[in-house]
Amino acid sequence: MARISRYSMLARIGLLIFALGFVTAGAIAQMDPASLPAHDSHQGLLIAANPYISANRYKEKFGKHTPYDGGILAIELFFRNDNDSPIRVNLKTMQLLVSVPGGSRQRLDPLSPEEVADLVLAKPKDPSPRIPIPRVGVPRKSHDKDWEEFAGTLRSAALATDLLPPHATTHGFVYFDVDHHYDWLSTSRFDVPDLTFMTGNKALFFFQIDLAPAIP
Repeated sequence: MARISRYSMLARIGLLIFALGFVTAGAIAQMDPASLPAHDSHQGLLIAANPYISANRYKEKFGKHTPYDGGILAIELFFRNDNDSPIRVNLKTMQLLVSVPGGSRQRLDPLSPEEVADLVLAKPKDPSPRIPIPRVGVPRKSHDKDWEEFAGTLRSAALATDLLPPHATTHGFVYFDVDHHYDWLSTSRFDVPDLTFMTGNKALFFFQIDLAPAIP
């Protein structure tokens, strides 16, 4: 009887953990991107940007190695498509517009997870911020087990699809090399210029998201 009771207890604990997993997933799914301070919306599409700027927040999300270690900005993006038609977004044309103090604005292109892993794990001798950005000539890190694990973590978190289904929310991270200049983000902007309704092939107006409201 004691053995049966013990198995029964373990089964109940397993069911509780399973149920809590559904509750957590449901809470994430129910989060309203419009509640994020940095967002833009029109034509039935809302895009919200959630920039990570603290070392602790990166550690909680990415673990042992983080984009923050290499001066990389990770922005969590949310796309809520309230239309009946799917939308295609060109991920390669998204840009971060950074205001350099005393200089002109710079447009930064997104990095691939592999490029982020190289920048973070290459460990340059001079970690101090440099101008201009992004950096060039960064040595590639050998693709050892450590690199593969970190690159895999970055890929799993990244925005991996260019298709936004109708009446659904899509989210994921994009990465930009700000070379540790997180203090510039309060005057920076995130642009999504190239989106198209797949039904009728009609282009959407471009999205411009000021990041200042999301910076404490």
